[in-house]
Formats: sequence, structure tokens, C-alpha cells
Amino acid sequence: MDVREFLRVRLAEQRLSMKEASERIGRNHAYLQQYFERGIPAVLPEQAREKLAELVGVDPDMLRGTAAPARPGRRPGYMPLPPINSTDRIPVMGVGEGGGEGKSQWNGEIVDYVTRPPALSGAPSGYATYVIGTSMEPRYHPGEMIFVHPGKPVNAGAYVLVQLKPPAEGEPPLALIKRLAKRTATKIVLEQFNPPKQLEFPVRDVVSIHRIVASGE
Repeated sequence: MDVREFLRVRLAEQRLSMKEASERIGRNHAYLQQYFERGIPAVLPEQAREKLAELVGVDPDMLRGTAAPARPGRRPGYMPLPPINSTDRIPVMGVGEGGGEGKSQWNGEIVDYVTRPPALSGAPSGYATYVIGTSMEPRYHPGEMIFVHPGKPVNAGAYVLVQLKPPAEGEPPLALIKRLAKRTATKIVLEQFNPPKQLEFPVRDVVSIHRIVASGE
């Protein structure tokens, strides 16, 4: 699988069209169509590569597009993917049905273990969980597994799992899967898609913000 094929697969997994992905990385709407269908550019420039890697949840080096030294039986331009160790597993954390605005109860229990995906390679505290509710459709769907990297920097535009202080002491924190629209010294602004809406929370109510790096679908 070469870099273009690999990127096509990742875009499909993230349910992103070429047009949407092109615009999300700050390029014109036909940028990726030309890249895939006409080979222009032949190799993704660094800025586009890094933004695309962040968008689809992979390491930027996986989109470099430089060919490995040609060997018998190996196609020029082939880039091997990191092997997945079937014994290297991460926990799946449980969530309970929540209330409005996509809020769920975070119970902190491990309900399963799954094979560590490449997006969490080298992330000892990485974990997976399930999407509850429809507030992030069509990006994420109910029951879909997502992978979370607690150590990865979070910037505006990133998809995140946010934990909020519970309404009453002793209760589990509330969890939301959203897109971070804005963060200041006093508040965070989260975006949901279904229905389109922005939600504001004081920083003092935020327990944690962890970055979503990939989907299991």
C-alpha cells in the first residue's frame, strides 16, 4: 500500500471527503483530488502532510511518500506500516448513558481490551472508549469505538474527550466527545454537529481534555 492508498483508507475511516479534508487543512477544495488522481504534488509538502496527519490521526512520517530503496518484489514508493503487536493491548473504558448535549457518565471501569492501533504507538496511557449519543454525527456515531491519546497536545480544531466535574460530590465525572472550538484562560468552547451548537464551560469545571486520535470503525 503506497502513501496515497493509505491516505485514502484513513480518510474513508474518518468519513471525510477529499473536498472537506482539503479545506480543513487550509487548501483549495480540489487539492487532494489532484493529489490522488493527477499526482500533483508528487510528494505532500511538510505543512500539508502535518495537517493531514493530524486530521486522520496518524504520525506525519507515515505520509512522507518517500520511496524505500527498491528491492526485488517491492514496488517503488511502497511504505511499510508499523507492525501491530497482537499482545500489545489497551483498555476500553466504560461510559454510561448520559443526558442532554451529549453528556455521559464516566465510570472509570475497564470493560475490555483491544489491540493498540498505530495512532497510539508509544502512548502508555492511551485508551479506547465508545461513543454515546448522536451529537457528533456524521463524524462519530453511537457505539463507535474511538482511540484517545491523553499525552498528545490539544489545540483548537481537535476532537476531544472532555471530563467535567460531576453535579454532586461523589458522583462520577461527566464525559463529552466534541470538537474544541476555543480555549482561553477561563473557559473552553466545544462544538457539536447534531444539532449544530457550541457549548461553553468554565475551566474550573474541567477535569481533563484528552485528544481523540483515531476511530475503530
